[in-house]
Amino acid sequence: MRKLYKKLETTKGIKAIYNGNYITSDRAWYALLRYAKTNGLNVAPNPIEIFYNNPDMGGNSLNWKTEVYLPLIDE
Repeated sequence: MRKLYKKLETTKGIKAIYNGNYITSDRAWYALLRYAKTNGLNVAPNPIEIFYNNPDMGGNSLNWKTEVYLPLIDE
């Protein structure tokens, strides 16, 4: 099996930490979009999510952690 990896270049962004079921992690995206709009930040609409827990292992979903990043756009 061939694995493909994507290299991401370093960029500035804003970050949110979401605790809860991964199905609803988009709530963090919307919170970041509201924050960006309120603070006059231009962000790329392509969030990057980092999941720290494996849902297949069970456990309380309130303890699951996701970091969500929105890249800033330089003008």
